[in-house]
Amino acid sequence: MSLPHPTPAADGEAGAPASAADAGLLATPGKVVAVALAMITAQLAFRAWALSGSWYRFDDANFMSKLMSDGLSADLIFNGFAGHLMPGAFALTAFNFGLDPYEWAYPAIELLVLQAIASLGALVFLCSAFGRRRGILPPLALFLFSSISLPAFLSWGPGITQMPFLAAIFWGSWAHLNYLRSRRFGWALLTMLITLAAVAFGEKAMLLFWPYAVLALGWFASGDIVSRMRTIAGRYLPGVLLYSVVAIGSGVAYLTLGAGSSTGSGSSNANGFALVTQRFLLESWAPGVVGGPLRWTWLEGNSAGWAEPGTVVSVLAVALLALLTYELGRTRTTALRAWWLVGGILVLDIALITAIRAGSVGADIALAYRYLTDTIAVTAMALALATLPLRGAVETLASTRTSPFLDVPKRVAVATAVVTALGLFSSYSYAQGWHEDNSTRNYMDTVRADLAEVDEPLPMADGPVPQWMIWGASYPYNQVSRVLRPLSDKMDFPQVSTDNLYLVDEDGHVRPAAVDPERRSVGADQTSSPDECQTRVGPTPLEVGLDGGVAGAGWWIRVAYVAGPEEVGRMRVTTGDHSYEVEVETGFRSLYLRTVEGRFEAVSFQSLTPGATPCVSDIEVGEVVPYGDPISAAEGGG
Repeated sequence: MSLPHPTPAADGEAGAPASAADAGLLATPGKVVAVALAMITAQLAFRAWALSGSWYRFDDANFMSKLMSDGLSADLIFNGFAGHLMPGAFALTAFNFGLDPYEWAYPAIELLVLQAIASLGALVFLCSAFGRRRGILPPLALFLFSSISLPAFLSWGPGITQMPFLAAIFWGSWAHLNYLRSRRFGWALLTMLITLAAVAFGEKAMLLFWPYAVLALGWFASGDIVSRMRTIAGRYLPGVLLYSVVAIGSGVAYLTLGAGSSTGSGSSNANGFALVTQRFLLESWAPGVVGGPLRWTWLEGNSAGWAEPGTVVSVLAVALLALLTYELGRTRTTALRAWWLVGGILVLDIALITAIRAGSVGADIALAYRYLTDTIAVTAMALALATLPLRGAVETLASTRTSPFLDVPKRVAVATAVVTALGLFSSYSYAQGWHEDNSTRNYMDTVRADLAEVDEPLPMADGPVPQWMIWGASYPYNQVSRVLRPLSDKMDFPQVSTDNLYLVDEDGHVRPAAVDPERRSVGADQTSSPDECQTRVGPTPLEVGLDGGVAGAGWWIRVAYVAGPEEVGRMRVTTGDHSYEVEVETGFRSLYLRTVEGRFEAVSFQSLTPGATPCVSDIEVGEVVPYGDPISAAEGGG
């Protein structure tokens, strides 16, 4: 069904008189939609460029490691990971990895499609709610070109959990609005299907029930809050029951299944909440709404940029929003109730950050826009509700007096253009910084290049990838063997290796490993002559002491020994309660063994082959460190 043609008196930002001649490019509903589609196309083109220089990084590596290690298991689907219940996100990630775990094109296309769905959803909601009028273009531009939603969009982990939520804010509200107008249960059912689809990608989408409630109570009922609640409960009882079942069921499912997987820590004190609120509202959200933050800071060990607007930009942003709020309240009825929509989401987001993240990172975590993604959608929606009459509402907006800003379309257009230009500048500067700091991709490309000519799996010392890639708190999913599982045909991670041992260094190069000794043997024969050896291994266990105790797993032991041709065979090496059975090879050899949990102060040796009596000449215990050039350089140089 086509939407009604707006009357000239309703064609301005908030009901300002305007003739078709004055409107020019925006003279007809069709032209308004054409301009809106052109804006969406421009946004998608910019974001496609931004994505082209992106890749998996930081939290994304958790996705990679978890799925590559465990596969798409029932435990992952139903119990979540790191405090998040997101079966849809893991299923799609597993699908991409099944195609090629290192091909960025698949997630990039999916993120761009989700952005397109969200952007078109914004247009559909605005047209349905307010008509195809030029007044919908400023809130649409705010949503499309603000930098607030860009950081999550550029990163797979945050993007695949938050972009479906962002799309559902508009599509779910569109379906919900149709239900409020028609009272047809099918619209309520569609609303909940959209909601559940978003929740499947991330539990934060449960916040969708806030805009649903605000729209119903604020515009489709009248009286005090109790009267409004009674009206909605009586008029929309089937929908209220359905929404309640879904909301309660989703909450219980998350608390039962996903919440227990959280490893984050929050701040429960009032001071922590106040600091997060200050950072969130004054230094992140407010500057982002008016086109900021203009500047970003890139922290060492953190691949995401944080907002750094500075005091001047923050004060100006807050002042501009305060002036807009004052002007709306002065000249429009019911306008300020729209702020409940964005205010509730802001409070909920601040509470979540304080409770889950601020304790381990500090209040500055609120400067990371990945935690504000949903706020720009509800802010754009609130701006539209505060400036335009909602079609079909019981209570709707009306002008009480003329506004020198809101009722002058050219001034609104200039303000929209300025905010859009600033938002694009902020977005461009973030994308540039993101492209320049593509450490994870460089690391992966380097590993793959070094291993390109390897025919047989190399014996590798396992260990953590760099902290800027995955935090140590994610153990064991921060281990090289987990993150690089798709390269298992090129690498082996043994407990025992003779002569050769390699590791991946901080830059991703595969290099020979050496033991940096913390403990050494006491009394082992250092002679280079096997005939003079005093620490020869025989059928009776030989114990060689160390100059101190060793405790815990993950240490490497290097045993230097020499064996003649008649002394090869098998040997048992014992450290504490753990034993290794190893092959003894002829010549001067280095035997590498990785420790398991336990404690020991000596290493015991016993020959398992009659007549085989190798000579132990030295023992070192410590961490492995890079030694020598990368294997690719050695191959290239002969």
